[in-house]
Amino acid sequence: MVSCDWLPGGGATRPLEKWPQAETRAMGQAAKVLQLFKTLHRTRQQVFKNDARALEAARIKINEEFKCNKTETSPKKIEELIKIGSDVELILRTSVIQGIHTDHNTLKLVPRKDLLIENVPYCDAPTQKQ
Repeated sequence: MVSCDWLPGGGATRPLEKWPQAETRAMGQAAKVLQLFKTLHRTRQQVFKNDARALEAARIKINEEFKCNKTETSPKKIEELIKIGSDVELILRTSVIQGIHTDHNTLKLVPRKDLLIENVPYCDAPTQKQ
């Protein structure tokens, strides 16, 4: 049984299998959107740790984008927006590193531990297996 006060018809309680397909799809999309929103904010907190200006700017931008598309009802468009948000989260998590100004023309890069990978040298002449 599922009860949701925020759905049309008030807090109706009925078995999940009795819900119209469109309502269950919308609930699934709403959960995906909320999960993406939370994931973006967690990623923002990790990527821009100790940088109050960047944290605030990213928070504002994330909230702004979600607020702009709050009234979107087309399932296709919502899926498209979810894909874009997921791509942004991936890029933030895998490609952004912090830099700290240490001198006039010098930046100190501060990569996160999850960005550091083992540097395996490339070999032009592969060895043959025996």
